[in-house]
Amino acid sequence: MTATSAKGLEVIADEPTEAPMRAKGGAPVLWRQTRTLLLADGSTTYGCVHCNYTSDNMHSIRPHLNKHRTTPAAEVEVDPLDGLTLGEIRQQLAAADEWKARAVRAEQHLSMLRSALREVTA
Repeated sequence: MTATSAKGLEVIADEPTEAPMRAKGGAPVLWRQTRTLLLADGSTTYGCVHCNYTSDNMHSIRPHLNKHRTTPAAEVEVDPLDGLTLGEIRQQLAAADEWKARAVRAEQHLSMLRSALREVTA
């Protein structure tokens, strides 16, 4: 439940918070778990829909929502070589070596281009 009071003041309205981005077509996007709270003195603050956490910064609510996750993400250990034959492993190693050589050549070409651009723009 959202807070019923914040900063010592009563919450008189509780609405979803409008996100800073827009949906396709320009429609507003609403953050349903981050609530905009109107206080008795007319000021606004932001709250968590799950508890009484509030903050003047709407962006601090989203990281706080991680505290309400009920189950942690499962860690999966995967052996990338599991079930492969020795020949298949050798093929993958050869392909990796080929990609590494291509990456090294690409980095060298990029370095040459940057050097040439430095000379032109300097």
